[in-house]
Amino acid sequence: MNKQSSRRKFISTAVILTAGSTAIAKTLTMKTKDNKLAHQVYFWLNKAEDKDKLIEGINTLKKIKAVRQLHVGVVAATEKREVIDTSWGVSLLVFFDGIEGEASYQTDPIHLDFVKNYSALWNKVVVYDSTIV
Repeated sequence: MNKQSSRRKFISTAVILTAGSTAIAKTLTMKTKDNKLAHQVYFWLNKAEDKDKLIEGINTLKKIKAVRQLHVGVVAATEKREVIDTSWGVSLLVFFDGIEGEASYQTDPIHLDFVKNYSALWNKVVVYDSTIV
């Protein structure tokens, strides 16, 4: 085997290994990216006039490091149907990288302060956690 042939073989092997490593890394990244957790919270207010105050409090949760996305909602004025629950007042949808992110959110001082400072505004909370597939 001469130097030219050896160099070509080395370069070919390096290209194949790089492409393979890139494909594996991309697959692992996609699996991690798709393994997010959605944390959906519905609040029933004691008084309707406290809605803005609760929304203000919910928005403080955006500062928590584990939070990837946070959305606040109120009941939409969609068509009334039997399957639609409009009894709640404010909703929260938070995305985390996974169960560990949600667990750290629960014990984060910002979250604990939110519960302490705003829990008097609601009389019921329902949480739905789901892994995004």
